[in-house]
Parts: sequence; structure tokens; C-alpha cells
Amino acid sequence: MKLESPVDSPEVSTGSVLEHLDGICASPFFISSKRCQQFLRYVVLETINGRAEQIKERNIAHEVFGKGSNFEPGEYSLVRVKAGEVRKRLSEYYASAPEHGLRIELPVGSYVPRIQNSRETPPAVEPVVAAASSAQKAFDRRRFGWLAGGTLGILGAASLVPLYRRKTEPLDLLWRPVFATKAPLLIFIPVMRERDGDLTEWVGIGPAAAMRRAADFLTEHHYPYHLRFGAELTFAQLREQPSLLLGGYDVDWTLRMTRDLRFVPLPSKEIGKQAFIETGERAFIETGERAFIDRQTNQIWKPVQHPPNPYVDVDYGILCRLFDSTTGQIVFLAVGTQTFGTEGAANLLFYPELFSSLMKQAPSNWETKNFQAVIRVSVIGTTPSTPQLVASYFW
Repeated sequence: MKLESPVDSPEVSTGSVLEHLDGICASPFFISSKRCQQFLRYVVLETINGRAEQIKERNIAHEVFGKGSNFEPGEYSLVRVKAGEVRKRLSEYYASAPEHGLRIELPVGSYVPRIQNSRETPPAVEPVVAAASSAQKAFDRRRFGWLAGGTLGILGAASLVPLYRRKTEPLDLLWRPVFATKAPLLIFIPVMRERDGDLTEWVGIGPAAAMRRAADFLTEHHYPYHLRFGAELTFAQLREQPSLLLGGYDVDWTLRMTRDLRFVPLPSKEIGKQAFIETGERAFIETGERAFIDRQTNQIWKPVQHPPNPYVDVDYGILCRLFDSTTGQIVFLAVGTQTFGTEGAANLLFYPELFSSLMKQAPSNWETKNFQAVIRVSVIGTTPSTPQLVASYFW
């Protein structure tokens, strides 16, 4: 059936788009994933039918994944995780066959595909399809939880050549040792558990948001990565490549890697201990309550929650960069007392202005040192504020 569409032009026609779409879906990069095929077909067909404004997360969840009306984009993000996978598969597809006349892209922060003639080379190509709505452009401000499902070991961008900014910034220097390894960065998020200890398919809102920003950052720099979800990491996995570990306050690898550091998650043996917090008042850490402690001063940072708010009002996070002698690799670790602190801590790794705040407290030779940073975020609903640095340590 021929589709009448406003994208028809001498350069890009509906027929050529459909033929190109069939070729993509039949390629080795998409043939193994029916969901990725369905996702791509849905957003392309909606676009060439003139319904780009209808391509929204809730509609994709309903039409592609069969979710009902109770689907809440703010809480689950199977759509976002699949969109990221589609972007990577498209990147690999075009990297393997760059001479295609047409090119279908899924811009970061939007579900509306960009369809254009790839042989045209003006400095700025106007997209053939409708641009993303202002709500979609503001996507980065939304926070979400991701459905891990079976998404294990997704390969990031294919190129191994890091793309540095024209002006070298502290953030470039932070990532330079990682890029120099030319090994894909392992991004790991632990899955959540039920109250009885059984594993679920879900990950936290904060780690998921941080993972998405990490994926965007590495794609912008043409650097490869692997995504992994699960209960634990093995020593073999950690020694194969540099890694970014997101969340996991109470999992073994977090406790092992931080137990001898200055700022640490309060171990179970310390629960119930009285200590000073930042206000100078005495605080009692209840059994099961999460908190961070400065092992040099005994200062404690713990989240603040005012009922009936189901989420915390204030959260804390720790960011670590370790040249780990045990694995021989660079390890980044971002963990919050709650999910929002994880996101806040990880954001220092990807935003130059945030990392620069840490550099104001750094020694001149910080590039060769391990470091830790403690951050504080206020939380409105499920949206954390810009992280504020409250403590740091370099060694």
C-alpha cells in the first residue's frame, strides 16, 4: 500500500524510505531484535504519515510494547532503553555501509526520526521530517526508571577514536586515560530486589538516568561502551576494561571498593552508632537506614524525608575515580544513599561546569590521583537539583 506523505520530494520519497527501512530491518544489525524492528518501523511510519507529533513515549509503549493506559513514563523506561539500542544499531548499520543514499537517524533526546539524503553535504541539513516538539527537546530534564529486561552487553558506538573538544577542559583530562585504553567502557547497574530478596527486572530511577547521560556522552565522543544489568559483577569483568558502576549501595562490589576509602556507605556494623552530621546535631542512624560517613571526622550524611512524600527531599551521593591496583583498570563509582544521589554524583562525570566545581578543590597533579567527592541534591517529586559539592578528597 502506498503511503501519501509530506516527505515526498525529488530527494526523499516515501517509496524510497520504505525500501530503505526494509533493508535496515533485514540487516544483521536488526534481524536479531524484533522489538528494535518494530520500534523503528513505528516511528518511521508515523513520521512519513505526517503524525510525527504523535510519536511520544506513552504512544510507543502502547503501540510497540502493548502497554496499557496505566503506563507511567516517569517510572518505567523500557521505551528509552529500546530507543538507545535502536540508535546504536543504526550507527553500526551505517558504519558498515556508508554509501547509502538515504539515512534514518534517531536523534538523542527525541523519538522523531530524521530522514535525509546522506549524499547531501551542506553545513546544516534541515531534517526532512517534522522537528521534535519542545517537550521532546526538554527530555533531558525528565527523570525516569529503566526496565532492564534482557538488555545485557549492548555495544555502544563503533568508533574507537575519541573526539576531544577544541579547548581542553578538566573534563577532557578526566576521560583521557579511559579513552587511551581504547577498550569499551563497562557501564553496570545492579537490578533491584523484592523485599524477600528475589531479583526483579527493574533498576533505579537515578542509575538509569545516569546511564542514559553516560551513553549520550560516550556517543558524542565516539567511544564504545557495554551496558550490563544484574546482581553482581565478577573480577574477570572488572579487569577486562575500565568501568562505571552506578548505584548499588548495599551490593558487595560497592562495599569492597569503598571499605578502605575516606567516604564510605555506612556498613551494617555501624548502624545504630551516634555521630555528628553537618548541622552539628546528634543523629541516631536507625537499623536499615542508609547514610555515608567520613571515616576521618565521623561526620555523617543521611537523606531527609518528610512524610507523606514517598521519595526523599534531600539525598547524598559519593563519586569515586580509582586507579584500581587489583583489577589494573580505571573504575568510576557513583552511589547515592537513595536513587537520586547516584544520579547527582554521576553527573559530575559528564557536565564540564559540575566537574569544574570539584577542580576548585583539586591539587595541581589531580590527573594522576584517585579522588572521592560527596554531593548533595534536593529532590522535587522525582527530579533532583543540580548537585552541590559538600566534601572531596584526593590521594
